Amino acid sequence: MRRLDTFTKNNIIMFCASSLGSFFNLLYQVMMLRLLPREAFASLNSIISLFIIVGVPSVAFATIVTKHVSSHNAQKKHECVKTVWQKMAFHAFLFSSILFGILFLMRERIAGFLHLGSSVSIVILGAIFFLSGLTSVAMGGLQGLEKFAWVALYTVFAGICKLLFSVVLVKSVSDGLIAALLGFLLPLFVGLVVCLWPIRFLMRGLGRETISLKSLYAYIFPVLAVNLSFALLTNIDMILVKHFFVYESQDYAIAQMIGKIILSIAGVIYVVMFARISHLHAVNESSKAVLSKSLGYTFLVSGAAALLYNLFPQAVFGLIAGKVNLQVISIGRVFSLSMLFFAMSNVLFYYQLSIERYGFILPLAIVVLLETLAISIFHATPFFVVTITLVSAASLFFLNLRLAFQQAR
Repeated sequence: MRRLDTFTKNNIIMFCASSLGSFFNLLYQVMMLRLLPREAFASLNSIISLFIIVGVPSVAFATIVTKHVSSHNAQKKHECVKTVWQKMAFHAFLFSSILFGILFLMRERIAGFLHLGSSVSIVILGAIFFLSGLTSVAMGGLQGLEKFAWVALYTVFAGICKLLFSVVLVKSVSDGLIAALLGFLLPLFVGLVVCLWPIRFLMRGLGRETISLKSLYAYIFPVLAVNLSFALLTNIDMILVKHFFVYESQDYAIAQMIGKIILSIAGVIYVVMFARISHLHAVNESSKAVLSKSLGYTFLVSGAAALLYNLFPQAVFGLIAGKVNLQVISIGRVFSLSMLFFAMSNVLFYYQLSIERYGFILPLAIVVLLETLAISIFHATPFFVVTITLVSAASLFFLNLRLAFQQAR
């Protein structure tokens, strides 16, 4: 019997961990929906969407660390691995501290835009971002060294802790929104230790290699552009709906849960793919087969989830949120398709980043701008908004499918 290759094994490990992590994250959303007033739940979703956008630099740091650690590790340059990781950890700390300060100073304005009752939630958001910035560098080191078992452990552990802490706090604290956010924050402290433990050797002594900052940060601009664009594409709708609507934003937040499940359930595939293709690119080997596998796995997993929802929408929402109205079901149907396209597009984005081909970034930025303007102008109903996201998602996928396979070898 033929043994599984390393790429497939890592995907199986990460898929199992991601499934458990997504399950606990889903339970977090479900419990918050059931324990919080719907107004507070809509506010929570808008803050999480803002976090995903503001947290783009953290994702960029993780991606850059993964890229450079993987490349140096493939070439057996272990001292370079240590130097790169230490430099990026220090820079992530500085950047996260600065952004926390900015969020703190602008807390009242942001709270007003999102119609929040208190600016304390924005301060907690800043703290979440700070810890996420540090964790991202640790995760990047784990992924670059292909220690996916530890990445899997963190994914599951963080999901369990977030669920438990949040439920206890929401039942104990009078302000449910603040309690839910604190439940999001506290697991990051413990999770950071979990991530650092297997790569503690990178913190022993200073790296002795000379690494050019230009060589490190030449890669950050395309990574930032892609991550920011993708975060805006998949989250700006919730923020604008919360700004433009009051009651309707509650239905939209519930329907959005379906889309986020479909998007996130296959999210680990691009993580494993990125590390593997960066390795193959560094040693000048073909990566087309890995791209094809990654797209196939993503379509299989996210497509199955989208099909399940569209066949049994009432049953799915019955498990998640109880009885919902027809508008929520209709918005959820469109979300399921748009997030399927976004999930597959994300694989294509990260493939092109891993082989250092950046021609797709300008069209991506244009689509982001057009989607944001379209939602700002044509927001008569939430259904109009989610339809705009579907058009954006489908357009991006078919454009990048052609670009990626033209560049694959």
